[in-house]
Amino acid sequence: MDGMDRLLFNSLLRTMEKEIDSKKIRDMEERLASQHGLGFEDVFYKFDEMRCLLFEFETELKNIEDKILQDCVTVDSDDGSIWLTVKNRHLTELILRTFADEGKKQILDTTRQRAESMPRILTLCKMPSTSGYRKLNQLISDGFVIPTGLAETFEGKRAITYRSVIEQLQIIIERNVIVAKIKITKETFLSSKLVQALTETSNGAGALAN
Repeated sequence: MDGMDRLLFNSLLRTMEKEIDSKKIRDMEERLASQHGLGFEDVFYKFDEMRCLLFEFETELKNIEDKILQDCVTVDSDDGSIWLTVKNRHLTELILRTFADEGKKQILDTTRQRAESMPRILTLCKMPSTSGYRKLNQLISDGFVIPTGLAETFEGKRAITYRSVIEQLQIIIERNVIVAKIKITKETFLSSKLVQALTETSNGAGALAN
């Protein structure tokens, strides 16, 4: 699980842990693994199918649908650009904390339009190696930055290149509610099964995928 899917999944899981009893979550996870060979992430990827496999957890699944999945993200297309409106509180807070960190923001700004190798990123951002590697690895772990390929370094070696999954960020405050809007590429949208699963019933989602 990489990039946008990791970013969304971690936030959905944190939200679920607040909305659903922890024992019920463990019971669902064990049922999926032992009887169906599925991971817990499939609850989000294949929600309709999970209704049949986890029918005895009907109340919990209803809460997941009403309180988590329907209030996570919506997708809009504007002049060929794809924007995700983030409504999940945990994801919004993570985005705000990440962009408030000057070092992480520098890395994301540097890799918005072009993938760069880790050494090149540190050079462009003028960051010390220790703190720079730590921040970049955290961005990768959270899902803000993804590997895209290989490039040759100054020493003639091959290094992995990384790019931000967020091209542009807008913060909107409506009646004391903070909403984050993030611009992503069509490639990111099409490669993210979780984004499509969460928005497949939204207006325009089908058109974006074609």
